[in-house]
Amino acid sequence: MTILVYNVEKGRIRKATLKDYVEIVKAFMQLIPEGMVSTYGSIAKTLKINPKLVGKIVKMNDEPIIYPCHRIIKNNGCFGGYSGPGGTLFKRKLLEFEGVKISKNGKVLFECISEIMDLIR
Repeated sequence: MTILVYNVEKGRIRKATLKDYVEIVKAFMQLIPEGMVSTYGSIAKTLKINPKLVGKIVKMNDEPIIYPCHRIIKNNGCFGGYSGPGGTLFKRKLLEFEGVKISKNGKVLFECISEIMDLIR
């Protein structure tokens, strides 16, 4: 599936560009409430793109206070990467501070993982 975007200035429809996907992923990050996370795979499935592309887009986030990229994890409950100061240890601490429950083996509990589609309905 190709995502189409309406260009207001030109009055026509065009295929989404990387910049459009960045804006969509940023909007998705803002939908994830404190105490919950979503996954690279969930976002990828919704947008019909590769989860690695979602990871690259999330890594490009230069406004982590506005777009809480630390709330995006791997499908298996592992934290995945975090390019901010402190790396994944800091990501874990942020998530715990926000109320995300983490198991003894260091993975986010299933009850704290939301599908993006559930948040946009």
